[in-house]
Amino acid sequence: MRWEMSKHWRYALIGALTFTAAIGQADNGSHSLSDIASTAALTMQSRAADQGYQHIDVQVRPLDARLALARCTRPLEALPSNSERALGAVSVGIRCPGEEVWTLYVRGEVSANQVIPVLTGALRRGDLIGNNDIVLEKRRITQEYGGIITEIDDLLGMEARRNLDPGSPLRFNDLVAPILVERGQTVNIISGGGGLRVSMQGKALAKGSAGDRVLVSNLTSGARVEGVVTADGSVIIQ
Repeated sequence: MRWEMSKHWRYALIGALTFTAAIGQADNGSHSLSDIASTAALTMQSRAADQGYQHIDVQVRPLDARLALARCTRPLEALPSNSERALGAVSVGIRCPGEEVWTLYVRGEVSANQVIPVLTGALRRGDLIGNNDIVLEKRRITQEYGGIITEIDDLLGMEARRNLDPGSPLRFNDLVAPILVERGQTVNIISGGGGLRVSMQGKALAKGSAGDRVLVSNLTSGARVEGVVTADGSVIIQ
């Protein structure tokens, strides 16, 4: 069984042309190769869509015309995937659950046209990203996002970790949250709740970005407390 499956696998990988519905019909008594390829293509498209990709293009590698698999008496099934990869070179196992059980692995290339934010101009290391630095463009994606940022809100206010070229997609490792509070800096400490808020001066004992927890020292009492850095550089005691 393993040898037969390996042989069918080799047949399925022959050639690299785009799949069309007219792959060819098998002889009487054999299952239609176009039906197998269609099932594989729909499965590849569905798996990419399930991961949020849009405008998906699937190219199934043509099957060897010498294949003579028994006509399946039940609808073909796609085997569960052992990989989370949905773009690029992928393979799908197609199984006949009928009277004569057989399995064939079909390979293809999957891509997607996705709207993502890209830079309108070059950024230098340390520059902050604003609305005018970003534009949405449709790009053909042939591999997983690999950390590419797809939402503008995840970019605004972030700081370039390195020099970035115009037109380039942005990845999370290209950016860093800007430091809003430096160690030793005088900061505004805000505490209280239930509608009553008290503001006092303090000194930051560590640097931090928005959302970071830092220790601050009350300049009046000398007490040390921990708070969260806000977007305006204040520290809120929660």
